[in-house]
Amino acid sequence: MFVFGILLAVVALIALVAAVTGKGATFRRQAWGTFAVSAFVAIAVVVTASITVVPTRNVGIVTAWNKPTGRTTGAGLQWTLPWQDIDEWDASGQTYSHLGEDCVWVTIAAQRRACIPVQIEWSAQAEKAPENWAAYREVDGKSRFEVFTERRVNPQINGSMTSIFASFDPLGAVDPTSGDAPAPDLNKTYKDLLVQALTTELGDEIEVKSVAFESPRYDEPTTQAIAAYGQKILEARNLEIDKANAKTRAEITRTDASVDQVARCLQIAEKLGKEPGLCMGNGVSLTRPVETTN
Repeated sequence: MFVFGILLAVVALIALVAAVTGKGATFRRQAWGTFAVSAFVAIAVVVTASITVVPTRNVGIVTAWNKPTGRTTGAGLQWTLPWQDIDEWDASGQTYSHLGEDCVWVTIAAQRRACIPVQIEWSAQAEKAPENWAAYREVDGKSRFEVFTERRVNPQINGSMTSIFASFDPLGAVDPTSGDAPAPDLNKTYKDLLVQALTTELGDEIEVKSVAFESPRYDEPTTQAIAAYGQKILEARNLEIDKANAKTRAEITRTDASVDQVARCLQIAEKLGKEPGLCMGNGVSLTRPVETTN
């Protein structure tokens, strides 16, 4: 548009010269008319070329001849030099959303596989907008910001997810007393770790606003390993119970064997109201008499 304005200005200048030096009143009137129209349109075009409206929450990248000048603008009506343009860089909130079935598959402890549902809210740092704008080009109809997101931000998020979950062991969530395997709360353990990892890798380029995890899913071998581990815990618990019961029975047997049989016979006779004479002989019975109802 700026070039078109320059052309109109040249036309206006030529018309002005013709109006001043031309011969004939009619010719000069026409030249003055051409000058007035061309000058007005040229000024309008140049002024229009100097005005750009930047959408809310976006950063304006000021360029001259398709190269960044290093200047940025905020949102709203912005003025530039006529030969400058403003390209937009999205500084609004972005979402890396991989929830439900769209979760992120990562390799965890013991080379097992887990699918982690995660949502990350982030926004681009305005200070790095000119540098990132210059580093990426439009590809297949995608804006520079979209290319930046696909080639820079998303790969770093995926890499950070792989890194922090490399030591995650779902067997550690199995209850050692019951064998139950409740879904682990990843937000307690991994939320801050992911924010820290992303800040380390992208802190000067994006701001991480929030991270939220849902319960993970596992591949079939990992699911089977969790179930088998829980079954082993149950079996071990049952063996401990059987061991404790056997120990108790042995203690009872040893206690009965250590009791004085005559004293025991006398206690039974007293309880039943019988004569204790038989307890004094050699034929003391070790069998407790059966109580009868008269």
